[in-house]
Amino acid sequence: MKLYGGIDLHSNNSVIAIINEHGETLTVKRLNNDMSVILSFLSPYKDKLTG
Repeated sequence: MKLYGGIDLHSNNSVIAIINEHGETLTVKRLNNDMSVILSFLSPYKDKLTG
């Protein structure tokens, strides 16, 4: 299954959404703008993220 991610970047946080190829939302999360936190959140999806 292909997954797509989007990031809404703000000055101190980002809202990240992951959807599947059918447009269904799998997760939405607001995270601090800390690269290690963001990468940790995305790591379970990294092999399936298409765009």
